[in-house]
Amino acid sequence: MFNLWQLGFDVQQVMTTRILLLLTGELTSREVQRMLTEKRAAYSDACIAGGCAFWTEGPVDAMSEMIEVYRRAVSANCSRLSTQS
Repeated sequence: MFNLWQLGFDVQQVMTTRILLLLTGELTSREVQRMLTEKRAAYSDACIAGGCAFWTEGPVDAMSEMIEVYRRAVSANCSRLSTQS
């Protein structure tokens, strides 16, 4: 099961880190490209996971699967950006 509070906190941490990098001029074009690519991949993966879960387990499990995909992506970004700074 997932923790929505932790997900929200991690999302804010990733957003804040990237905004600070942008404001200080340290946000590289590589990071911007990575950010956009990861967003598209997470969206696609969440749709696939949600669709599969919807048809096999139902709408509640579909929502959980979709949120889990985003949670893993955000957690990975949170870890990567915290070690990068």
